Amino acid sequence: MKRTFRNGERGQTMAYFVIVLTFVVIPLAVLTVDIVRALYLHAQLQAAADAACEAAAQALDTPTFVRTGARQINLGLGASYAAQAFSGTVANKGIVGYSPALTGISLLSPTVARCTASAGLKLLIPSSPTLNVHVVAVSEMRVNRR
Repeated sequence: MKRTFRNGERGQTMAYFVIVLTFVVIPLAVLTVDIVRALYLHAQLQAAADAACEAAAQALDTPTFVRTGARQINLGLGASYAAQAFSGTVANKGIVGYSPALTGISLLSPTVARCTASAGLKLLIPSSPTLNVHVVAVSEMRVNRR
């Protein structure tokens, strides 16, 4: 027996296709874009934190070094160097809707600095919460007395 379409049933597949496209395919595509943006942000933020921590670790306390030969980081000067390096690294990265910040600089030992940074990323999915990314970097001073 030959099957024929009735006039009222033509185009039902198009309705299902539109429903699937609207509620499944498009949200998954937007989620994919958000995940890629978050991974890119994490890589950029880690690079900025590494640069900031390396700059902080190179802030030698010169008077102490000249007087005693002891290597130690000047934390105030290191914080200034770190802020400059961080802001120079995160500037104009082309990431829309993010807010990076260098959240902390501390000394693990007189010659080892630890820097933390975080950033909030506004996702493309409407009414979704901001994604917060946190990174940590550790760097050691490299100064030798001759």
